[in-house]
Amino acid sequence: MKKSLLILLLALPLQGLAAQNYQIQNIRFSPPEYYVGDTVEMSFIIRTDQLVDIKVPEDLPDPVWINFLSMEVESRGLDSEVHIKLIPYYPGTRTLPPLEMGGLRVDDLKIFTSSLLNLESSRDLEGVQGPLLIPGTRAVGALIVSLMLSLPVVFLLLFRFLRARTGEIIKTYKINLPYRQFQRLIRKIRRTMVNMPEREFYIEFTGGFKKYLSTRFHKDLSSSTTSEIENLLEKSQVHDTLVMSLINLFHRVDRVKFAGEKLMYTDREVLLKESEEVSEALEEWRKSNADL
Repeated sequence: MKKSLLILLLALPLQGLAAQNYQIQNIRFSPPEYYVGDTVEMSFIIRTDQLVDIKVPEDLPDPVWINFLSMEVESRGLDSEVHIKLIPYYPGTRTLPPLEMGGLRVDDLKIFTSSLLNLESSRDLEGVQGPLLIPGTRAVGALIVSLMLSLPVVFLLLFRFLRARTGEIIKTYKINLPYRQFQRLIRKIRRTMVNMPEREFYIEFTGGFKKYLSTRFHKDLSSSTTSEIENLLEKSQVHDTLVMSLINLFHRVDRVKFAGEKLMYTDREVLLKESEEVSEALEEWRKSNADL
């Protein structure tokens, strides 16, 4: 009995020693290259000489330089596939803390963590560097300077253009003003001619018509007779059809003054309508000829 107990006591340490005889094979990292702060999955196979109950430790190690997130173990006979998710916080090669995995203690796992910093370079502080320029900054700066230098020239050209255009607008306004005034006079006569006496109609119409023609032929016709106006028109460069239309208007109103002819409302309306058409035709002729 004592002999059997002695043999059993001697066999237990030998069994534990045999259980520590293992190999780490096929170590893989996902991603293959990782840096400080990355989440990494480490996979490997533990191969033992005899069946060992390998399982996830109840409490994973918690050193300051690494964080163990999870561990999974899948046993297949003498091989056990282990998956460990971790986050390293220190660059370089480091040995993982011992892992008490049931009947096996694994203490020779190493990882290598890459770093964006060159640990072998000098740690002396660098001197103050010049400010970085965004690509294209010099070109943009040169463009801004060029624009600032060209602004006076641009303003000068713009001023000359606006002055020329303003002069043309004012000139055109002044040239067209007599025609607009005559059109307003016709509209005024049309509104009040129902009860307007013959003499007042004659004075209003011929006075406004002569004033308009005076600006177009550059001669004061306010006191000119119909014969004098007819002589002036025939000597001008205005085409004959338009000249005859102008003269006929004066002859029609002369019959009101000198022959006592009565102009009914419809006759007055016809006269005003013809005056609008003749003055419009004269304006069209003036715009296409340099005589007026």
